[in-house]
Amino acid sequence: MVTTLRNYWHAVATTDEVTNQLAAVRLLDEKVVLFRTESGIIALKDLCIHRGTALSLGWVDDGTITCAYHGWQYDSTGQVINMPSLVEGSAIPTKARTTAYRAQEAYGLVWVCLDDPIAPIPPFPEGLWDPDRYRTMLVYDDIWSTSAGRAVENFLDVSHFAWVHDGLLGTRDNTVTPQYDVESDESSFRYTIWPPMPTDHDEATDKGAGVHSYYSYELHVPFTSHIEGGWGGRPGELDWISLVVCPISSDRTRVFVWRARNHSFGDSDKEIADFQRFVLAQDKAIVESQRPEEIPLDLRDELHLKVPDAGAMTYRRLLRTIDHAGSYLP
Repeated sequence: MVTTLRNYWHAVATTDEVTNQLAAVRLLDEKVVLFRTESGIIALKDLCIHRGTALSLGWVDDGTITCAYHGWQYDSTGQVINMPSLVEGSAIPTKARTTAYRAQEAYGLVWVCLDDPIAPIPPFPEGLWDPDRYRTMLVYDDIWSTSAGRAVENFLDVSHFAWVHDGLLGTRDNTVTPQYDVESDESSFRYTIWPPMPTDHDEATDKGAGVHSYYSYELHVPFTSHIEGGWGGRPGELDWISLVVCPISSDRTRVFVWRARNHSFGDSDKEIADFQRFVLAQDKAIVESQRPEEIPLDLRDELHLKVPDAGAMTYRRLLRTIDHAGSYLP
């Protein structure tokens, strides 16, 4: 079986965005309509089989969508159960249905899979959603004009810190990326790196002195990644940044980012969120300038450096196992 991005779960909305009213989203260029019932989230192709009208223009009552054009009614499985223009009791053709997709809620998001899933929803670090252990908050939710792969690869990249985030995550007098080892299987990889930090940070900390200035990356194919690390904390104090991106199309991506910590609960959540959004705004400007927007999967298409780009090259090799051409609608 050829695996495409349609065989994976993708986050398409926050749980708060999906109510008992209709919500329209786009995934891999497929228009999807969502709504909530007592049994869970319903995801249907946003298309009336009659005249191609968007079902999201209609309304939902008791788990039944009414199309705004001719009043055809669809149940939660996508089957048409009423055609008001027909005489009562008329047979409804079995073809009268729209496609129903799998939908689940996890980590404060609604996830949709457009085809048979080959993997579960990507995991988040253990305990991150236990409020007694971690303060976890969604700090960023925005649309980037780029491919999902480009957005994720930027998240994995360390050597840009001194240039894009000068004075924040690095400085231009300390730019050499140290060597690191990437451990990989067919669907994920991980690596830990002590990146070049701002000079004043390096003078105050030492990776062997119990102050953690490391970044431990974990990637789950295709578009979920986590960083465990610290910025001058104490042993046992952990910070996480988690990224999930939704491939709206090959050049349009919704980016979700969380920050989590198991310490300093009294610190300002707003300051942490504002800092993360500032950093991501710097990233967005760079990533949206990249061409082509779709991430090149043939390693010969762009020049790579063995040490700084080790994580990115591993990521691209894993993405090559997925048929991207067959993932998006033509």
